[in-house]
Amino acid sequence: DELDKVVPIEAWQKRTAPNVLIGVADIPQAQKQEAVAIDLSKDGNILLYGSPGTGKTTFLQTAAMDLARKQSPENLTMYLLDFGTNGLAPLTQLPHVADSLLLDQTEKIQKFIRIINRELDRRKKLLSEHGVGTIALYREVTGKQEPTMVILMDSYESMKDEPYETDLFKLFMRISREGLSIGVHLIITASRQNNLRAQLYSNFKHQLTLPQNDISEVRGIVGATPLASTMEDIKGRALMKRDEVDVVQFALPVAGDNDIQIINNLRDQVQSLKEMWTGRTPAGIPMVPDELTEAAFYGREDVAALLDKGEIPVGLDMETAKAMGWNVKRGHLAYILEKEEQMSQITKHLASMSVKLRKKTIILAPEYHQINNIDSSVTLISDKEKLHEMIQTISVKMDDRFAENETDYTTTFIVYNLSEIVDLLNDEDIRILAKLFEKGHQVGFLTAVIATPGLVRKIDIASKAIRNYKQAILAVRQNDQQLINILNKTLREPVLPKQVNYFVIDGIAQTIKGFID
Repeated sequence: DELDKVVPIEAWQKRTAPNVLIGVADIPQAQKQEAVAIDLSKDGNILLYGSPGTGKTTFLQTAAMDLARKQSPENLTMYLLDFGTNGLAPLTQLPHVADSLLLDQTEKIQKFIRIINRELDRRKKLLSEHGVGTIALYREVTGKQEPTMVILMDSYESMKDEPYETDLFKLFMRISREGLSIGVHLIITASRQNNLRAQLYSNFKHQLTLPQNDISEVRGIVGATPLASTMEDIKGRALMKRDEVDVVQFALPVAGDNDIQIINNLRDQVQSLKEMWTGRTPAGIPMVPDELTEAAFYGREDVAALLDKGEIPVGLDMETAKAMGWNVKRGHLAYILEKEEQMSQITKHLASMSVKLRKKTIILAPEYHQINNIDSSVTLISDKEKLHEMIQTISVKMDDRFAENETDYTTTFIVYNLSEIVDLLNDEDIRILAKLFEKGHQVGFLTAVIATPGLVRKIDIASKAIRNYKQAILAVRQNDQQLINILNKTLREPVLPKQVNYFVIDGIAQTIKGFID
């Protein structure tokens, strides 16, 4: 604030270049001091080196706060890769911050990498479609606003040997080459230049260094200069190569007489900026909860929305964290799992969802099952003779509905452990069951068939019909079953984490999180 008086509410009304005011340069040969700012839209990325405790994290705080005061959350999106000592935590509540990522959040970081790569592709396509070379020209030609995106990373070397190291390095390489023209920029801190590959740091126009234990390290960054050995070792004091190598004293993110006061004032100002902004904020990285409970699942708005559309919710997409559903308009559902207690859980879930859709719900089960506490409106048939009677009734009803050309969805049949059921049936009943599996959806009779991978060994026509189902949920590894054909099969497939299943639609598998343990 002392260097540049900014009124955020006023600054947010304007569209200005993403200038980062970093501090004051001392220029003794000209007997003056001057403010130093870096225009990310012209100069691109910033890389700051320094020994521990010299002010690297404070520099990131300063850069983030300066950008946040001058750019509205509509015009600026920031991601924080807080791989140091949690120094970026006070910034997470800024309305400009889409998300903050910690070193051990492997799944979240891998998802972040995919999201940013897709965003880079999208922006490049936008420029290509409008025949322009930069995001600034795109804004000028179309009048549309694409926000500047800034990724701030503390402690680059901390990611060494992490599972995502290679992919994150590739992303940074891509941004360092392509980001300037499409409005995506990096501000990174590291201890030493040797901790980065030359092919990456050579793409950074601005490389600054705070005091280093090894003077040769300083010279390797800014070139030969007597300042490498004469610069005072003061926190936040760095060397920056401009026309000449200058000493720059970095600004603090907020005023304060000591570290505690600065942190408190920083939190206060972040909260103030958050309260000032009443518009839309950047979307965070969608994550599913570590453990999904029934109550949390049923209480979600997108689950209710699926029911309103006539779909039966089955879990959350692991990539988008949005509710996924069995689309009854596309036909039947197979559910392949190994544990019998899972069968009873999923049967109760499917039955309750069918009841919510106001559909007649019938469960076909063997005599010995673990189904209990189901809705009173659900019909449960597990007696051998009654199974025979129900299947004969299904045959008559299907013929009638075909004759009358009735196609509206009226009934859900949940088949509990198909392997055991077919052992109870005669050939005629199996033939009718196969017809239900193959053609029932054409007359509004939908089936959810629950089975184990061992069903593949059955040779009857009803069991074989399941292989043609277009929608299936696998609570087993893809390679541990041969019932459902998967086109995008994973070769080196890990063990499925708790509550994670595959949802297969037309041969394409994606991971979902359900609440069935």
